[in-house]
Amino acid sequence: MRNFLILIFSFLSTIVFSQSGNFETLLENGKKEFSKDFDKQDYTAAVDNLEKAVKLQPENAEAHYFLGYAYSRLNSKDGKGMIEMNLQLTIKVSEQFELVNKLTPKYNGENVVLDPYSKLTAEWGSMAMSYWHNNKKDSAIWAFNEGKKRGGFGDFYLSINRLLLDFCSENSILISSGDNFTIPLWYLQIVEVYRKDVSVIDISLLNTTWYPAFLAVNDIVQFDLSKKVLDTIKYCKWSDSTFTINNFSWTIKPSYYKQYILRGDRVFLSLLKENNFKRDIYFTTGFNESMRLSLKNHLFSLIIVDKLNTNNQKQLDFKEYKFEITKILSLINLVNLNSQQELNFIDIIRFDLMKKASFYINDGMKEEAKKLIKIMDEYTDEKTYPFQFENGKKYSDYLRIQL
Repeated sequence: MRNFLILIFSFLSTIVFSQSGNFETLLENGKKEFSKDFDKQDYTAAVDNLEKAVKLQPENAEAHYFLGYAYSRLNSKDGKGMIEMNLQLTIKVSEQFELVNKLTPKYNGENVVLDPYSKLTAEWGSMAMSYWHNNKKDSAIWAFNEGKKRGGFGDFYLSINRLLLDFCSENSILISSGDNFTIPLWYLQIVEVYRKDVSVIDISLLNTTWYPAFLAVNDIVQFDLSKKVLDTIKYCKWSDSTFTINNFSWTIKPSYYKQYILRGDRVFLSLLKENNFKRDIYFTTGFNESMRLSLKNHLFSLIIVDKLNTNNQKQLDFKEYKFEITKILSLINLVNLNSQQELNFIDIIRFDLMKKASFYINDGMKEEAKKLIKIMDEYTDEKTYPFQFENGKKYSDYLRIQL
């Protein structure tokens, strides 16, 4: 009898081990598609592997996370495919990330790009824009609301973007980068009808052919090139070149491999030339500098948004900065502590404050620096909001030693 039980136990252990090994293989095979070169990624194969993996281990959050991303890439691999998204695939994506949030409210597995909450925002926001582009405005509003109902469009990012719009002057142009800016901004303007006077332009989508045409047809912005030319321009060889628009001059450097500028750069330049600075230009924070057309040294910082400074406007003084940073930090209590992107954004705000404090220390204004550090501690105490990046913690400790 004892030998029989040992045999049964050994048999069951072999099955469990075999299934576990098979699960790991399937998961890794699904995940590896995301690290291949763009034109070699096969998301049909990824879905096949990951669907089998979640059947073997339905409680594994990481497998559901990658399956959700694989469905998403099948739906729209990049901005070019956004306007042809399929609702049923969007629902399948959403269900996977909703399940991840249920299994592990604070997901700690491997990431592709976004955490599950931010990915829900991105997926439903993209679905909404697909509807909006195809003149299905009621469906677009439904998709935005559905995304919020399912766990996207958190209060913190909506509030930050609402404040960001408030920083923009009337009838200005806001150049946006990143899913946690562009898509909540679309939500605010379309669902809440908030600050529709500001033209929100996603910098990455300027590389597509459909988006510039959409902007021009809907009179959101105009370009100095015809639609026919806009549809055909591509990346090109580039060397440092100085441009002057309405008495403002700057040098545009190559943005890609130090030899080229991309299609999106050329479309953005066309936008600036046609606008002729009749409307103020702003950029969301956290911008990839290679996408900002070499304008980094001509910006006026408003902490979460940068204004293109064409008239040598002075940076915020201490009193102004203290007022604005306090206004921003007062929104921290809305942060979803389970969202990695939202926690990372706290560090971005902290870094701006610490950089300002460092400036005051170097300028012999230690009392002003102390006041800023005190504000940071009041709103973002490290026990509740630990630093997400080691360098941030080191920077904070260094400043405290200086003070």
